Amino acid sequence: MRTEDRGRPETEYGTNADGAETSTTCESAGARTLARFARPRADTETALAVVSDPHVSTAKTGTWKAFHRTEARLRAALADADARGVDGVVLTGDLTEDGRPDDVERVADLLGALDAPFVAVPGNHDVPKAFDEHETPPVASFEARFTPDGLPFRARLGGVDVLGLDSATAPDGELDATHDGEISAGQREWLDGALADAEAPLVVSHHNLPGLDARVGADGYAPHPPVGDATAFADALAGHDALHVSGHVHLPAAMSGDFRGLICPPLSSFPQAYVLAEIGPGGTTLRQVPVADEAGLAEARELARDHSTRSADVCEMVEAQLADLPLVDER
Repeated sequence: MRTEDRGRPETEYGTNADGAETSTTCESAGARTLARFARPRADTETALAVVSDPHVSTAKTGTWKAFHRTEARLRAALADADARGVDGVVLTGDLTEDGRPDDVERVADLLGALDAPFVAVPGNHDVPKAFDEHETPPVASFEARFTPDGLPFRARLGGVDVLGLDSATAPDGELDATHDGEISAGQREWLDGALADAEAPLVVSHHNLPGLDARVGADGYAPHPPVGDATAFADALAGHDALHVSGHVHLPAAMSGDFRGLICPPLSSFPQAYVLAEIGPGGTTLRQVPVADEAGLAEARELARDHSTRSADVCEMVEAQLADLPLVDER
């Protein structure tokens, strides 16, 4: 955090069910610890806001992603991050619902108003696909707007090296490739070199590592398989004091062992929250920060329960995960 902001009361900016901005204290808003990791550690106390799956849509309404709230939720998360004086904002993909130019412009405007620096990786909803009925901007346009210098990237935020990967691009434009995701061999080679001298590395991709199915237990099921070539990707992370963060499945989960990972809660659907990552000499603490008040949270839960069998199942798993926090505690 910036020195001048330390010691201030933590203020949260949320939105009510009508999308109006509100503010509450951290305690009353219900910020909760998702995970504590022994590593990574940074010499400089660093606070990062990690935002996943905002799915901003300026035209659509409804569905379990609560499209009519998406712009307000992203605005609230970014306002809260700036109020906390974070050292940077990291977005793990699906910034927009389907890459429509108007939605991309809206996201770019909101991020451009941040006091804190930001970086982002693309999600499967951000990249062009063969069946798009509109002209989705190319990945090169995403890189120019939302990355420091193309993909993959390395960005220094506070005392942390953020390493961004593209798991969403499919050269042939097929949905199954973009939805499943893959970290290419070239990117894994780049990552191996970057991790060799990275300080407190935070590795970012949209698609998740293996381990989610083990976390939800025998009675549940993983809502989506891990990224393609997951074993090779996990091997690239093993042996390094890195933390991997991702989104995509709209279900918070954490992994510990040969590699460390957090699948972030979604901003668009229940529980409509972002992650505050605090990395310092003692390790890494990850907290879920809500951006909706009780009415907005209830709306998101109801939409998830009523929209489809899949969304209802994911909602149930989210509630089970949040009833058993922290998901990982190495300290």
